Amino acid sequence: MYRFLLRPRWLAMMVAVVIAATVCVELAGWQLHRLEARRAQNALITSNSGVSARPVGDVLTPGRSVGPGREYAQVKARGTYDAGHQILVRYRPLEGEPGFNVLTPLRLAGSRNAVLVNRGWIPSLRSTSAPKAPTPPSGEVTVIARVRASEAPDRQEKVIDGQVRFIQVPAISAVVPYPLLGDYVELARQIPAQRSDLPHMLPPPELSEGPHLAYAFQWYMFALIAVGGAIFLAYDEAHDGRLRERLRNMRVEPNEPRQPRQSPGRTPPGGTPPARSPGPPDRPGQPGPTGTRGRSGSSATLEDEDSARRST
Repeated sequence: MYRFLLRPRWLAMMVAVVIAATVCVELAGWQLHRLEARRAQNALITSNSGVSARPVGDVLTPGRSVGPGREYAQVKARGTYDAGHQILVRYRPLEGEPGFNVLTPLRLAGSRNAVLVNRGWIPSLRSTSAPKAPTPPSGEVTVIARVRASEAPDRQEKVIDGQVRFIQVPAISAVVPYPLLGDYVELARQIPAQRSDLPHMLPPPELSEGPHLAYAFQWYMFALIAVGGAIFLAYDEAHDGRLRERLRNMRVEPNEPRQPRQSPGRTPPGGTPPARSPGPPDRPGQPGPTGTRGRSGSSATLEDEDSARRST
């Protein structure tokens, strides 16, 4: 019954269905993997941000990264900003608006080290030139910040014209005259607060699972549709298209109710049988309109009598 599946056309379709279903299942698994990573990050943010801020020197050390397990930990630092070595980070949109992040070294009080502080976001200029980094507060400040790991560690970043593409502490350490702690921090609060509106302080990390679960469900549905459609077509082909014919018969126009079919010559309920019009000698008479009389029989006799009267 299913020998037709060995035909080239059906073999090609089955191979295509297997490939499509496999790709959909792999993509669904990839989305589930991203969902697990997002959930792990949310748990890390919740755990580390819920702990009281510790001195930055107890968490970060020069030339050494704390690792992903300590990211988003709350730290506090006291010192003075170095406005002469500020760095702009390109391609940092905020709420859909293009802009830059402003990195400013904070010289730690009582130490020769400094920590790189991401002070926030500034918008891009309409011209092709880069904006000027806002001047940080003068004098000693106290900051509360979130620990963030250096970005893109596998790339070789360089500071060009006071700008970088990724925040890499080792690359920025090469252009400042003092040691930088191994990772950078993202400003959450500053005492005293800055007087200007710029830079805008970055919002805290979002605790969201994203659309990954919905995307995974969609990919699984696509795989199921591909396999189910192939099974339907094969079954229908093996049964001479009965399934498709049955589906076509089930389609009824919503504004056109079905009319009962009547056999020719059958009297409808409560009505009169249709008259039959004369036909050729070798064919029976055909049904004519109701109430119409043919020219045979009594009608022909009346016409003959009328002609006889006129002739007399």
